[in-house]
Amino acid sequence: MIKKNIVVLIDWFLPGNKAGGPVKSVFSLLNLLKPYFNFSVITTDTDLGAQHPYKEVKTNCWTTYKDIPVYYFSKDNFNADKLTEVINSAKPDVVYLNSFWSYNFSILPLRLKNAGKIKCKVVLAPRGMLGEGALSIKPFKKKLVLLLLRWIRLHKNSVFHATTTDEAMEVRNFLKDANVCIASNLNTTPLIRNRSFYKTPGELKLFYLSRISRVKNLHFALEVLKSFDTKSNIVYDIYGSNEDEVYKSECEKIISTLPPNIKVSFKGELSFDQVQTTISDYHYLFLPTLNENFGHSIAETLKSAIPVIISTNTPWTNVNQNHCGYALDLGNKQEFVRVLNELANQNNEEYQKISGNCIKFMEANINEQKDIDDYKKLFN
Repeated sequence: MIKKNIVVLIDWFLPGNKAGGPVKSVFSLLNLLKPYFNFSVITTDTDLGAQHPYKEVKTNCWTTYKDIPVYYFSKDNFNADKLTEVINSAKPDVVYLNSFWSYNFSILPLRLKNAGKIKCKVVLAPRGMLGEGALSIKPFKKKLVLLLLRWIRLHKNSVFHATTTDEAMEVRNFLKDANVCIASNLNTTPLIRNRSFYKTPGELKLFYLSRISRVKNLHFALEVLKSFDTKSNIVYDIYGSNEDEVYKSECEKIISTLPPNIKVSFKGELSFDQVQTTISDYHYLFLPTLNENFGHSIAETLKSAIPVIISTNTPWTNVNQNHCGYALDLGNKQEFVRVLNELANQNNEEYQKISGNCIKFMEANINEQKDIDDYKKLFN
């Protein structure tokens, strides 16, 4: 079998992981689909928000990361001509873009495609950036840019990769005649069966696992805790990269108003291989995000037999009917407060049942062969 060459463009890649979900999506895709395609990655040599490049990678040349061919651009070596040269050196059959807004790794490659400098198929994954929640951040600026992009028809020669039917609708809200192909997001985290973590009434250990960014809605979670009148001992540990110092300061002000029985701590970042071990010491994920086109932290949590408290703005709303978590409307803060009160008083028998439901739910929703077939259609 002759494998097609897929060149993946992404602003940040391993060994960095501050950018969260898109990096996890791409790494999972590379691992699951490597028997069927030859992948290479073009990225930058500095992680999201970092001041200094990675120490352990070679820059401005083809190298490897865990047997994956990777080209790490330094900032001073990046330009349109050099990007064109590097892309074409990999002899791509498909160029796969992993951002909607990135100039260097989405808008510029599309301009190169339309100018005939990239001659192969181009596939663009918006990664949830066209969702209502994501567009609610700096909405005026984004609306103007969307109008401009429609007017110049930048995306006329590209295929959109949507991970759900909802995301396909979001793409067509932007561009009615868009060529859209649906293939589910991939997450290769293993299932943790037979987990046992004791739950005592009057104690509740919660965690947050995502970028510290306004779109992830951490401040809302903290406002819920502030409205939570309880004598129970509540822990809420926050794991994730600090993307916005001003926003983090806003969250810290809310934390300073919480009573002594509600303890909130910023715990820093977790590498991908630290996640399951670390979160095993908690009862629930509490992540009322404004928007997710997938939500790797939600998938990893459920695969670890840990139930979730999330918003309805994710593809995981069916945790409700499968009794493995709570997907709640952000317009009803009191419902979040009510659920937290119920869970603080939850006993061990009740908790073990909902924990076991997580694995049943994920087993029923994993269809690896269908995912592989969908990506074959996307890239062929």
